[in-house]
Amino acid sequence: MNEKGFGLKEFIIVIAVIFVSMLIIMSLFRSMPSNTDTNPQSNQEEEREKVTYKDLEQELKLAAERYQNDNYSGSIENPEVWTLSYSMLKENGYLDEIKDIKNKDTECTGYVEFVQDGGVITYTPYLKCGSNYETEGYDAKNKIPK
Repeated sequence: MNEKGFGLKEFIIVIAVIFVSMLIIMSLFRSMPSNTDTNPQSNQEEEREKVTYKDLEQELKLAAERYQNDNYSGSIENPEVWTLSYSMLKENGYLDEIKDIKNKDTECTGYVEFVQDGGVITYTPYLKCGSNYETEGYDAKNKIPK
C-alpha cells in the first residue's frame, strides 16, 4: 500500500507543536512592558483629557446635594431659588478644589442653584474656569463672594 500524506499520529504531533508555540508566544507578549508603563507622562495626560467640564459641573452639583441633605431637613414652603457658592462648599469640606482641566494653575469658580418645589429638588450647577470654560447662563454677579 502506498501511503502518501500524514497519518493521525503525525497530525496530532503537528497540532501539539502549534499549541506549544502559541503558549510560548502568549507568555512573551504578557512579559513585554506596555506602552503606558514606559511613559507615565502620557498616561497622566490621557487621564486628564478624559475629565470634562461637564464632569466638573457634576462634581459641583453632587457637593451641593450633600450640603443640602446635611443642612436642610423637611421641605421649603415657598419654592424659591437658593444659591450655594463653590467657595462655601469647598470651605465646608463638601468639595475639593476644582482646577481648570486645560490650565491646572487656574482654579474654577461657580455656584449651584437649587429649587425645592414640594418633594422635588432641582439642582443646576454653573461653573467658570478662567477663559477656557463657562457654563451657559453663568452669572458672575450671582456667585456668593468668599
